[in-house]
Amino acid sequence: MDELNILKEEMAALKRNLDKEQIINDKLMRTVMRQRASWLNTFVFAEFIMLPFLYIIFAVACALFGVSQWYAFAFVILGLVDTIVDLRTFRINPKIFSTCSMMEVRKILIKQKKERFIHLCVALPLAIIWLLLFASAVLNDGRGNPISYAGAVGGGIGAILGAIAVIILYRKAQKTNDTIVDDITIDDTP
Repeated sequence: MDELNILKEEMAALKRNLDKEQIINDKLMRTVMRQRASWLNTFVFAEFIMLPFLYIIFAVACALFGVSQWYAFAFVILGLVDTIVDLRTFRINPKIFSTCSMMEVRKILIKQKKERFIHLCVALPLAIIWLLLFASAVLNDGRGNPISYAGAVGGGIGAILGAIAVIILYRKAQKTNDTIVDDITIDDTP
């Protein structure tokens, strides 16, 4: 009987150690996921900070090229709406990693990935339309000097580079999302 009690105690101690190991692994996994998602939150914060400066740049450009300030107002309004939508589609609340189960986190991230795709499909064409209208106004309504032409060409080049940057950021965000979802899937497999 004594050996049976010793064996029971050893099994209980082993079970406590395994439970403790699982808790540590779960906490470590959640910390790593939170760190992977942190750049997305920084990106959205940076968008809010950059928006007033970009408005000033476009307001000065409108004055320089002799076009209506409504282009600058439209830019800041569209940019503000885009940034607010980014709060939902890009930002990952760090609290979900500590308050939600892994399956809930996975569902949130999959939903966010779909919303991010829809957001890109709507925002990118709207930005291109705004930029084409702005470039057209600079060419047609502007002062008609070489500076206006150079501004329109520079805006076109900037639009192409901006679209490339948006697509790169979008792909990086989707990859980060996929990596976290894969980590959850790997963690849940027996």
